[in-house]
Amino acid sequence: VQMIAHECNRLSRLVSDLLLLARVDSGKWSINQKPVEIDTLLLEVYDLFFSHVESHHKTLELALPDEMLPPVTLDPDRIEQVLTILIDNAIAYTPDDTLIKLKLIHLGHAVEIHVTDNGPGITAQDKTQVFKRFYRQDASRHDGTHAGLGLSIAYEIIRLHHGTLRLEDAPGGGCLFIITFPLKKS
Repeated sequence: VQMIAHECNRLSRLVSDLLLLARVDSGKWSINQKPVEIDTLLLEVYDLFFSHVESHHKTLELALPDEMLPPVTLDPDRIEQVLTILIDNAIAYTPDDTLIKLKLIHLGHAVEIHVTDNGPGITAQDKTQVFKRFYRQDASRHDGTHAGLGLSIAYEIIRLHHGTLRLEDAPGGGCLFIITFPLKKS
């Protein structure tokens, strides 16, 4: 019964993800943007995930700039969804005793959110594919809990915010996902 319940939950999440992407494709998905203190949002995400990451034998670290940042116009629930996808992937695809870092950088004209892990990384060929729907780097290593939709959903959410989401190699190995939001000129 537990296995059936688990599988029902997994399939329900898959259907929800597919419906979300269908709404994006049809242009019928909207976001509720408002001015948000992005450093506070990252602090809330950190607090939300700290124990969860620790329970998976990993460490979550947060780095915020010292200076006061201007508000960023975005949908905080959707950005939390993106960060959840990136942190969940880091938990799932990195070995125990690894570090997952959240970092906020103010560039003047934009802000960047970095989500870094020091896991095995992603090959150059796979980097060009990871944001495509249903793409999984190595299907033989996965337990079926990830359908290959998370990063495509994250990509679409960031695109709807007129931002960018890209993947680079992390210094020392692993993945570095960079979310960039342009700041509106005052």
